[in-house]
Amino acid sequence: MRWHHGGIEVGNLADSIQLYENMFDFKIEQFLTLIGEKMAFLKNEDVRIELIESKDNQALQNSVHLAWQVDDIEGWMKRLIGKGLYPSEGPYKLKNGWVVVFYEGLDGEVIELVQVC
Repeated sequence: MRWHHGGIEVGNLADSIQLYENMFDFKIEQFLTLIGEKMAFLKNEDVRIELIESKDNQALQNSVHLAWQVDDIEGWMKRLIGKGLYPSEGPYKLKNGWVVVFYEGLDGEVIELVQVC
């Protein structure tokens, strides 16, 4: 078994696509519609996410947490600040040597960057 994708319920599909494209270099892989729901799959190298436009505000109050490993966390932080996205928490150095920083997506999802040292 191997990882395929993680899904995020979003309030506005176009706005969320723009965030993940502009901030994290994702590219649209495909659009789908299933039972009236609009979905977009985005991909960056081996990482794939599914954005699902939700008309149900209750669905947006979830606890989605995405974590991506990066080689240069300071470089990523500078890059994101340059684009207007600031950390919601961190960076923190963990006892195991990892460095982590957290960002918040448009619908409250937590986006974590991890540098394994």
